[in-house]
Amino acid sequence: MLDRDPAIARVAFVEPARSPSRLLSAASRLPSWGAVLVIYGLSRVFSTVLLFVLYRVAATHPGQYADKYVDGGDTKGFFGFLNVWDGRFYTSIAEHGYPHVLPVDGSGTVVSNAWAFLPVYPWINRILAEITGWDTGAIAAGVATIFGALAAVMLHKFLRLRVDELSALWGTVFFCFGALAFVLEVGYAESLFFFLMFTGVWALMTKRYVLLGWVGVVASFTRPGALALALALLIVVIQRLRTHDDFPRKERIAAVVSGLAIAAAGLAWPLVAAGVTGDSGAYLKTEMSWWTAYIGHVSSFVPLSPWFLFGVKYLGLPGIIVVLAIPALWIWGMRKPSLKRLGFEIRAFLTAYALYLFAVFLPQQSLPRLIMPLAPLVAVDSITHHKHLRRLALVSSMAIQVAVAVTMWLVGPP
Repeated sequence: MLDRDPAIARVAFVEPARSPSRLLSAASRLPSWGAVLVIYGLSRVFSTVLLFVLYRVAATHPGQYADKYVDGGDTKGFFGFLNVWDGRFYTSIAEHGYPHVLPVDGSGTVVSNAWAFLPVYPWINRILAEITGWDTGAIAAGVATIFGALAAVMLHKFLRLRVDELSALWGTVFFCFGALAFVLEVGYAESLFFFLMFTGVWALMTKRYVLLGWVGVVASFTRPGALALALALLIVVIQRLRTHDDFPRKERIAAVVSGLAIAAAGLAWPLVAAGVTGDSGAYLKTEMSWWTAYIGHVSSFVPLSPWFLFGVKYLGLPGIIVVLAIPALWIWGMRKPSLKRLGFEIRAFLTAYALYLFAVFLPQQSLPRLIMPLAPLVAVDSITHHKHLRRLALVSSMAIQVAVAVTMWLVGPP
């Protein structure tokens, strides 16, 4: 699926014919990072206006929408509005830490709690709040927005190693204006996680394996999913050994140590939760508490089972066929020439991260934001080099973002 032959490697650096782009012309007047920050800034104006309008709608219609959205509720003001749902858990961790006893319902089943959320992001917020004396919610939104900008810069940086400037810029645009792009400025750990993961991909591509190890370990305590970096590194190492690529001993040692460090860090949080709560299954029970509303109570976690459980629940036996079609379509897609031009390392990361989601995640309303690290998929020249396609993709993404924000902020959790 990810085989790299010399012909394909050469194709990856050939720029296909492209249509004229005003974006490329405007960006040429700025350094690459400056152009990315302008794109990101424009996207934040769009998302902030959207969220503020929703906030005012909620605040002026207290009879229709939950009181937690409005001044005087348990979250106050616009920054409170940006820190509902998962953001409230991060705020609680920043202000009070993690519970020593798992909360349970009347039947003794563990219910949703802070152990599902990793500590790096709330700790950053807590430290900054103590230094500045500012509200934790405002700090959370600010930290998320800053790391969103850094994530966009790193996305463009590693894309530019394999694709032309037009594709790199438009890939960044799609990330910044995507259907769930408002998550880049709310009190969620996503922005920080994206920055760390994209930095890890860049380190993988430039053979900076020590840096990859560091960002992978930090990412492991930021959001679940950093194990994908360890798997991507393993795929790349195997490929380098198989193709007899120049692979100095120093790089081999760095790759092995970094991979093991990321793997250990990625598996450590369940042990931490078990040690603090005294319950060996504290983390998994907490994570699966979110599954109950969709597929009912599941007594134990089995890797690779969540998507099948979901498919069978809603489609019956045909659901199994639908779920099996997903990896089949992925394998087919990874062999398309436009995706091959992304290069081996990017495709290794994309496959590793997609496999992680397939193995452990139950598909639900969180899925669109969890797939945001797969942003390079829309940076392919089959999209970015066609004016009408890229315009359609951008307008569609912005329209979907409006629909998703309205639905999730005024109806259900994002």
